[in-house]
Amino acid sequence: MMTIATHGRFTMMIVSGDWMYGLEVWLPGQAHPVDVKSTNEASALLAERWPVTFGPAFEYALATCAAVTEGHLPAEEARQALVEAAIAVGIVCTQRVQGAPAAPRL
Repeated sequence: MMTIATHGRFTMMIVSGDWMYGLEVWLPGQAHPVDVKSTNEASALLAERWPVTFGPAFEYALATCAAVTEGHLPAEEARQALVEAAIAVGIVCTQRVQGAPAAPRL
């Protein structure tokens, strides 16, 4: 989603993800979560940084992200598929409220 905002004589383009609520994904061995706000970010995370690159949940998440990108499914389907892929391999992910600071990991 893209928003154009004007402040005085300045115009800003604000780009946000295609999900209503992003996710904080805690990858193993990382001190901070990865903020995922869109299907494109989920696809990149799965393809480039996901620790377990096999199994039905992983494959479904990749396929769902591709289907969303091609316009065959709503964006929230990719979000849910990423959550399910995380659960399948024991990765913690939590809902991220836009504008809220990252929550500390306990």
